[in-house]
Amino acid sequence: MRMLTSAKKLILCANSNSLTAGIWHGNKLQSYAVFNNIDQDYSAFSEYIAKQPDTNIYLIVDAVEEDYKLESLPHTTGRARREIIDRKLNQFNRNSTFRAAHYINRSADKRKDDNFLFVALSNADSLQGWLDVIQANQSPLVGLYLLPMISQVMVRQMKLMAPHILLCEQLSSGFRQTYLHNGRLRMSRLVPMVDVKPNQLAYFYLVEIEKTRLYLISQRLITGETQLQMVLPALDNSHHEIAKSISQDQDLEYKTVDILAYAKNINLAESLIKPHPELLHMQLLANGNLPNNLAPPTYSKIHNLNNACRILFLAIAAIALLSIGLAGVYAWQGRQQYNQLDLIAAQTQQQQRLYDEVAKNFPSTPIPSAELKVAVDLAQTIEANRQTPSQFMQILSTACETAPEINLNRMRWLLSATPDVPDEAANSISPANQVYSPNPNLDPTKLVQVGFVNAEIKGFTGDYRAALNTVSQFVNTLKGNSAVDTVTVLQEPINVSSLANLQGSTTDETANERSPAIFKLKIVLKPQTATLTNVALKPAENAS
Repeated sequence: MRMLTSAKKLILCANSNSLTAGIWHGNKLQSYAVFNNIDQDYSAFSEYIAKQPDTNIYLIVDAVEEDYKLESLPHTTGRARREIIDRKLNQFNRNSTFRAAHYINRSADKRKDDNFLFVALSNADSLQGWLDVIQANQSPLVGLYLLPMISQVMVRQMKLMAPHILLCEQLSSGFRQTYLHNGRLRMSRLVPMVDVKPNQLAYFYLVEIEKTRLYLISQRLITGETQLQMVLPALDNSHHEIAKSISQDQDLEYKTVDILAYAKNINLAESLIKPHPELLHMQLLANGNLPNNLAPPTYSKIHNLNNACRILFLAIAAIALLSIGLAGVYAWQGRQQYNQLDLIAAQTQQQQRLYDEVAKNFPSTPIPSAELKVAVDLAQTIEANRQTPSQFMQILSTACETAPEINLNRMRWLLSATPDVPDEAANSISPANQVYSPNPNLDPTKLVQVGFVNAEIKGFTGDYRAALNTVSQFVNTLKGNSAVDTVTVLQEPINVSSLANLQGSTTDETANERSPAIFKLKIVLKPQTATLTNVALKPAENAS
């Protein structure tokens, strides 16, 4: 059961002879009209709905040609369920245009099958004229509904709790009997009341109720021992007498309900019920009780198109409102930032005025403050990029700790644009702490550190092979430092040249004296990344 949501709606109730049309605003009936099944009234009905453009139409059918079949289907969901239902609809009502499957409940047995009531209109010829008018006016038809499916809503709202109820209603179309099991529709039967006089009404009810009871037994909906409760909506005291008489003859439990009080309770005028009892069912639908739709999608395409346009319009409206809201938020934030900028600018101006007041009392300086700042920046830059031989000395000291037999005689360190620089003081002996003063015109960020070391092996006994091994290990230790780029041996501890002069005599008394094992190394360190700050110097101006 779905709920109605539109504020204005046009609800129709059609039978084989006439059509009742009513306009509702919300759940309040505004007006109604009755049209007969003749060509003249078709034209009048066309003019009637033309005055209600774009108003959703709901069509209730109260016809004799109704078909009901109860069926249990395996419990499924989704696409499988739709396929089973469509197959059953084609099996039961292949030739019916208007049909639907009404879900009842699930069985309580182990299989827990789904119970469905398949309903259909076996003959819709009496409706075709009204449907043609609706389609010709391009009116949005929401759906087509059977009147007995709305009657079960009335039984549920009246809280009639008997398991087997036979609702007997006297409508404009005739005498309708609707059988409900535990409040759920199982079958309904409409009998036209032609030439039935008031004094024959009780006998007519009695005969038709007996026919319905036998039909229910034949369809195995009830048994001969099933106790039916006959519910008869009463407009006056005569209905109480009729119900009492039928109950005594058929041994039926009966119950009469005050249909006028019920109509007032659902917001329908009591005076409308007796001449047009179908307005009661139309009011129930207007109140939001929408049963299963029997009409195929082709009849509701205009309504579906309107719904799509309405959803699109709402989406556009929502996006527009969101855009306006975001624009307002951004405008507010922009205004706040603009105010903050004004405040900061005012504070800056205030600080500048205070500074100017204080600066008036500053003593005069021979050099402008801008040039002083440049000089300070330049000094800081020079200090940040100054290089000393401390790194070179640290590397050399670490290597000497691993070779205590090596004695340093001389060290020279310099900065050079290229590592291919000769040792200009190679023939001179300088103190070990003498360092080279770099050229101040060179860019210290592009210079490499080059060092020259003169050393000898202490306690040399003439074992030149051991001396060479010692020097080789010392060189490898220096190369193992990650800051060292290359180590070059400029002089071995012995002269291995074939051009060396051999002098002396084995009988010389100084033959036992050994010459020292002196060697010389050149060490080049890897370049370091330095950062220089560009400082622009301006010509000095005379201070005032």
